[in-house]
Amino acid sequence: MAIIHELKTRRRDLLNDLDELDDSIAELTEALTGAATGDEDALDERRQHLGWLERQRAGLLVVLNETDRALLESGEDGWDSP
Repeated sequence: MAIIHELKTRRRDLLNDLDELDDSIAELTEALTGAATGDEDALDERRQHLGWLERQRAGLLVVLNETDRALLESGEDGWDSP
């Protein structure tokens, strides 16, 4: 049962991290959309950072999926509740 508790905690942490990443991606996307042309180096740096954030998000989704799979395989009812 300790493992299931750890998985539930991990899942909750991953969902919080996902929310933070989504917020950061949205903010950076908005900044890039409204950015004035001129400083191409700064824009390129923001684009690279956005790409890095999106890769982090993809990796987090993989870990979240594996955590969900492990919880489903545990067969415990209500695994998605805290």
